[in-house]
Amino acid sequence: MSPTVTAAQAFSPRLAAEQSLLRLLDLIRDSKTIRDITAERLQQTFGVAFASDAGRLGFGERLTGDWWSSFEFDPANTDGPRFEFTFRPDPPGTYPPLSGICKVDFDRFAAELQTMGFKRDTYRGEHDRVIHDLFQREGLTVTVHTRGEADHPPDRIAHACVQRVLIE
Repeated sequence: MSPTVTAAQAFSPRLAAEQSLLRLLDLIRDSKTIRDITAERLQQTFGVAFASDAGRLGFGERLTGDWWSSFEFDPANTDGPRFEFTFRPDPPGTYPPLSGICKVDFDRFAAELQTMGFKRDTYRGEHDRVIHDLFQREGLTVTVHTRGEADHPPDRIAHACVQRVLIE
């Protein structure tokens, strides 16, 4: 098989994008602090085996011809334990549309977090561009980075999709 992936190829990920984000919400909902996240809970919540390397745990897989999912948990990070979920483009540095993986969009994800008692702060840069949204409740902080669904048409540019979630 050629290393080049064609758009016509079908992918059967163990965790589709929607499942990944919904299960991530379950992990957050059932965690009072980052220390509640363990290897056992990750296995139970996501239903996949996380590889271990020097105490860090990870899982990733191709979702579509343009996107991979990546889960990384580092319980011994120098700044404290952290869990990161990311949709990564393939190849890196490209900006393919998120349409195929934006079934749980940012509005839905944010609403779920707020229902769990998280308070939301939006951090903006120049020209009022959103840098990230920070969700906090006692004991847990969730940072969500978004990207517009696609570069055109205008309604898809403005439709925010979750691209990266950091739990600390």
